[in-house]
Amino acid sequence: MSTFCVVGGGLSGLEFALYSAIQGNKIVIYEAGPDLRKEHVHCDTRVLQGDEKKVHWTADEHWAIGGISERLGGRSLCYHGVMLPLEPQALASWPEVWQQRLNGHDGLYQRLQKEFTGKYPEMTRQQPVGMPLIHAPQAAVVGENAAFSSYSPLYQLEPFIRDGVIRIERATVAKVEKKPEGFFLIDQEGRTVNPLPFDKCILSASALVNNKIISTSLEKSTTAQVTDHYCIGIAVKIGQGERIAQYRHEMLWHGFSEHHDLNANIFVVERPNLDSGDRILLLMAVIEQNPHQSEFSQLHCHYSQGQTRLEIQSHHSEAGIENYNRVARRIVKFASEQLSAELVPLFDTPTEQSGAFFGSTESTEIEQALAALSETEQSNVYTRFIFPYGSYEHESCTHPIGGTGDIALTNDLELTAMPGVYAIGPGAFPRLGIANPALTIYALSRWLASHL
Repeated sequence: MSTFCVVGGGLSGLEFALYSAIQGNKIVIYEAGPDLRKEHVHCDTRVLQGDEKKVHWTADEHWAIGGISERLGGRSLCYHGVMLPLEPQALASWPEVWQQRLNGHDGLYQRLQKEFTGKYPEMTRQQPVGMPLIHAPQAAVVGENAAFSSYSPLYQLEPFIRDGVIRIERATVAKVEKKPEGFFLIDQEGRTVNPLPFDKCILSASALVNNKIISTSLEKSTTAQVTDHYCIGIAVKIGQGERIAQYRHEMLWHGFSEHHDLNANIFVVERPNLDSGDRILLLMAVIEQNPHQSEFSQLHCHYSQGQTRLEIQSHHSEAGIENYNRVARRIVKFASEQLSAELVPLFDTPTEQSGAFFGSTESTEIEQALAALSETEQSNVYTRFIFPYGSYEHESCTHPIGGTGDIALTNDLELTAMPGVYAIGPGAFPRLGIANPALTIYALSRWLASHL
């Protein structure tokens, strides 16, 4: 029986730990954040210590300081559970061996989707929808009192913890040291956290923190690429009429529309009607920063005297900015066409008039956009909302599979500069793609668990 350490108890790390334990290995998980939540965040509206996002970097004005949900469970306790594979044009940027592992005959995508479909009816539920939308497969369930929960490996760890196969400890790991007898982890205060060596070390802290640990371990500064999804949406208020579908829960999408000519998917849900009878819909576009249009941003890991400081320099090409602006216009056009209404902005701002939406400070958050619609007597209007670039927690491509240099991974997810150290999560993606990354994250973790 081998003993592995997992640095980071989020979605990717817990998935690896669970399936590596099933393979017969012992696992110690080190998580910097607290272990306070036991259920999906949406089921529990209390604000607990550790729910706030932690920020480990500085950035320029075009990378939002959103932070990372640093707690045991990570994003697996707050996401929709959408399980979409990478679209073909994005997958083509991955090494051929990974294209086969993910999407080949009996590949990981097929196996995971089949498994989730057997457990979660929302993967295949096909309720009637009066709009040409593709079903959004969600590994999710709506329980009693409309409590929403999506798949998390955290829920399945208890028997392994009880039997001593998996152990979870709270520590902020800063460095990995390799000695002849194995791997040792050093925390921020310079203390060794494990008295006995580990056979292998798996980094799953986050795309950004993984790179920070790598630089500190190598005792050298490094530079990597980094990207995130853009996200822009509209809330629509339209006069009385037939709903597009029955409302079941705000976390359950009614479907999505592919707009791959603009590197985007538009997700749609119709909310409950207002007391006036007016209808409310949310449309949200998830947009890839296409590497064929725009170089990714840069993550600089500045190492000095045993410490590493992170700095992000964002990059957005003119083509990428224009693509973003086109999506902002497309989402209104799509809604108007599908709802057979001439939608107009509730606030006819200079940005609306110019069509230059990228970097605008006029957009709001979802709840503000919805509140504005509930307060107006006008119908057939929309308000905009955004998740700024860098705030969506889909930070990716920082230590890519098949890349080059000290921060790259081999096709077996092993760090080229530190054999025996592996990295998983979206930082390992050679290309982010348009799709929600969860299915691909789980696939990487499952593959590594079955091969170590």
